[in-house]
Amino acid sequence: MHLNLTEQDKSEIYRLFTHTVVPRPIAWVLTENENGTYNLAPFSYFNVISSDPALLMFSAGHKRDGSKKDSWRNIERNGKAVVHIADVSLMDALNESARGLPAEVSEFENLNLPLVQDEGFDLPRIEGAPVAYNTKRYDIHLLGNGPQAVIYLEATAAFVNDRLWLDDEKRVDEAKLAPLARLGGERYSELGPIHTLARPS
Repeated sequence: MHLNLTEQDKSEIYRLFTHTVVPRPIAWVLTENENGTYNLAPFSYFNVISSDPALLMFSAGHKRDGSKKDSWRNIERNGKAVVHIADVSLMDALNESARGLPAEVSEFENLNLPLVQDEGFDLPRIEGAPVAYNTKRYDIHLLGNGPQAVIYLEATAAFVNDRLWLDDEKRVDEAKLAPLARLGGERYSELGPIHTLARPS
């Protein structure tokens, strides 16, 4: 089957992308609302794009009422966010945090997710998340007819759970991290088998 994407509507392209560009990492983004409460939302249009500077990016759209998503608006206003990497044990909470709520209502009202304030972090992080990045706004680009916001965040500090750290290799053990990933529709996935191949010289 061949598809002419110029003839597909945006919902058809969305389904094609989200069912084929898989698995996708999930940014679980905590920001501060205008009333001082905290917003929490998952984004699977997410990845790393640079190590120098240390940049992450995620893409955010609009709510059904046409207003900007809260994470986008909060980062635009104060430039701060904590990006968490959730493991499989947090799947239910992460999924619940995708519920559409008014801007003044915090997702934490419905979630049993203790927060902790770390040195070097501007905002608190979720205590149970195995990895978290303190970030500041680097840039925001508007794309397409939505428009969609591509939000670039510079990571300035990181938390990594000690049980994940391989000190002799100075890296995280991905298998122990067991990151939650997004598929199409209402499906999530876990990390599967890991294959090691030496890079050709």
